[in-house]
Amino acid sequence: MVTETTSSAVRGKVVVITGASSGIGLETAKRLAAQGGEIVMVVRDRTRGEQGKAQVAEVASGMPPVLLLADLSVQAQIRRVADAIKGRYDRIDILINKAGNAFNTRRESADGLELTWATNHLAPFLLTDLLLPLLTAAPAGRIVNLTTEVYSHKLDLENLQGEHGYSWMSAYRNSKLGSVLFTTELARRIKGSGVTAVAVSPGPTKTNFGGGGPSGPIGVVTTVLKHTPLLTTPEQAAEAITWAATAPELTATPGAFYLRHKRLTLKGAATDPAIASKLWAISEQQTGIDPTHSNVAAVSAAN
Repeated sequence: MVTETTSSAVRGKVVVITGASSGIGLETAKRLAAQGGEIVMVVRDRTRGEQGKAQVAEVASGMPPVLLLADLSVQAQIRRVADAIKGRYDRIDILINKAGNAFNTRRESADGLELTWATNHLAPFLLTDLLLPLLTAAPAGRIVNLTTEVYSHKLDLENLQGEHGYSWMSAYRNSKLGSVLFTTELARRIKGSGVTAVAVSPGPTKTNFGGGGPSGPIGVVTTVLKHTPLLTTPEQAAEAITWAATAPELTATPGAFYLRHKRLTLKGAATDPAIASKLWAISEQQTGIDPTHSNVAAVSAAN
């Protein structure tokens, strides 16, 4: 059950959450809405989105939630939904990049990019850059990137698209390493802007993981997870994400990665600033961002 927090750090704030139609994303939206946040739900499916919106509206103690539709694997739709948000708000206080997926077989997005990489890494990379001016307009903007503690410790920059051998788990773990590297490099580039970027994992959670269909390797993993009693519930996971989105003490450690409430030491490629910088340049190229005129570059130059 979601309860309202009367002295909430969220009251009156604008919160954008991707992947908010079910599971962890929906529970996070409900929790923050109950605490007085104005929730902007970015979802792919209208039917599930409307159902989720109704649940969020039921517990909201502030402004009613807003529903925006976008397939975040498609960069034109990311740009369209960013324009819609910028046309509606003059600031964003919290951006939670939660949407993610995994696929049994290698598939490509509408932009010709491997679908896991496009959805889990490039989508938050592009959306964050597009919305950064609204985040810097807030008194203390916060960016929360969802990842996993089992991210890959190596990154083959020549095989980010999985052309030279694909497995769903490797693609997923690589994309989540991308999230960690994106967070640390983003924090470095926007230092002094007043916006704090952090990465968080709620730990293994009972959700409908993966979009590769009920069969195949992902289906096996999903079935096992559903019957594992010690896993975190979506409600518990949402609490960890809410903490990452609101805890004032996290402003002292921008770019940090947390498992629930505990800060983790980064490992492997996640500790290499050269890889982070190279991946940033590749990500700009893959999303069509002009590195000299990006919003991140503008914020960096101003600070």
